[in-house]
Parts: sequence; C-alpha cells; structure tokens
Amino acid sequence: MGMEYPNSNGMVNAAKALAALVIICLLRYFDTFAILFGFNQVGIVPSIIAMLVLLSGLLAISGLMRGRKWGFIPLYFFIPAVTMFFKFSLIPYLPSLVDPEYRRITIVALNSGVLVYAVLLLLRMMDSNVIIYTEKPQAKSW
Repeated sequence: MGMEYPNSNGMVNAAKALAALVIICLLRYFDTFAILFGFNQVGIVPSIIAMLVLLSGLLAISGLMRGRKWGFIPLYFFIPAVTMFFKFSLIPYLPSLVDPEYRRITIVALNSGVLVYAVLLLLRMMDSNVIIYTEKPQAKSW
C-alpha cells in the first residue's frame, strides 16, 4: 500500500518527457536564439546569457534523452534562466489562455512546477540507486 516508486524505465521516460519540453521550448522560440548568430547583436552580455541558455538546453536534452542524471544539472540552469531572462513557458500555449496581466505569474508558476517535478524525479532516480548499509545490533555477551 502507499505510494510506490515508478520503475527505472518509467523514470527514464519521465526524463525524456522533460527533454521533450526543452526541445519544444527551443523550437518554439527558435527565432530568439537565431539572433545570436546574426550580425545585429544588441550587446555582448545578453548574447552571452542567451548562448549559455541555449547551451544548457542542448546539454539537458542530450543528457535527459539518454536517461542520464547529469542531464538534470543543465536543466536546473535552463528552467530559471528561460523564466527570468526570456519569460518563456516550458509548457507551450497554456499561458496564452490567461489574461495578459496574469501571464507572467502563470509562466513562473508553470516553470516552477516543472522545476519541482524535475527535482523530485532526480531524487527518486538517485534514491533507487542508493544502498544504505546498517550495522546489525551486537548481542551482548555475558
């Protein structure tokens, strides 16, 4: 009874679903990242931030599609950076259903939910590989 952990195959599929969200986000906002490789750049700092966000997204996709735990590290940078710097939603088209005055709050809430899910998923993936050795109580000798 109670909550059971999904099997490792289910966890890998969940990691692949997170990678799919990153792929959808990068494809949906491809034009924003295409400006990086253009000649009309606004400044070096925004370009560096955008390159780091793009690189972290690509690394997250690479690691999560293979079901590797290291893929979560760039994901943990990608989600807050996309939220704060670009105000993009990882879940497409859902914020457009909300009034414009509440759209930013909706994006922050949705991306925070995805981030919390990613953290919990990694904890479950790590929990399944941990072996804890306990000492057996010693019988007292008389």
